[in-house]
Amino acid sequence: MNDTYRNIAVVIEIGNSIKYLRNGLAEIQKISAANDFYDPVLIYLSGGLERLFKSMLCLNFKEINSRLPNPGEIWNYRQGHDIELLKNKIENICIPINRPFAKDDYKIITKDETINAICKALSKYGQKARYFNLDAILGTEQEFDSKKEWELIETEVLKDFFGEKEFYKKLSDLKQLDDIYLKSNHLLVSKIEVFIRAITRQFIFGNFSNESKTFVFEIESFTNIEDNQIGTIDYRLFENHERINR
Repeated sequence: MNDTYRNIAVVIEIGNSIKYLRNGLAEIQKISAANDFYDPVLIYLSGGLERLFKSMLCLNFKEINSRLPNPGEIWNYRQGHDIELLKNKIENICIPINRPFAKDDYKIITKDETINAICKALSKYGQKARYFNLDAILGTEQEFDSKKEWELIETEVLKDFFGEKEFYKKLSDLKQLDDIYLKSNHLLVSKIEVFIRAITRQFIFGNFSNESKTFVFEIESFTNIEDNQIGTIDYRLFENHERINR
């Protein structure tokens, strides 16, 4: 395959990763007491982060070796859906950004417990839980329930926001159940937005690739988020081809 096509594929893949992530956030915003279909959330977010991380690693490899990698040079077949492993590799090529508006970026990339829990759930989903119910039908031993894991993440962010006692008080009141889901959706979308913004700002202000700034058009859905816009966009209102004007 010629290098021109391979380089074009990088542009397409970064653009696709952002579309996956936007759809993942839209699917979070659809979760409610009546809708607990988490598979689209997990499919889109795992696919989006995997594609974005791998694209960055490929660009970094090209920066160092003056060529794009061949199969097996960065990750092997078994590691392909391991979001945790890919995130660890990404952490090694990201740098703290010396700009006031981005001073917390590196911390959320490397230290945020909620993001790490999300990446763990997405890793397990991609590696072994995509066919959880089919495996159960076939009698395969179940090791990880991604839906249950995501619900635990929802619970943790709500307990952190309300306090444990107040959270369980609200949870016991059926009239507040819809509001609880709305709040968890908002908290998780906000957290993921800040994380993706931090990652994509590395394209502009980081040093993992001299080419990275050329992808600003593809990543601006997240790099352009202002602090006061975090959690305010309804991603359900946008088609994949539509630009989100911040």
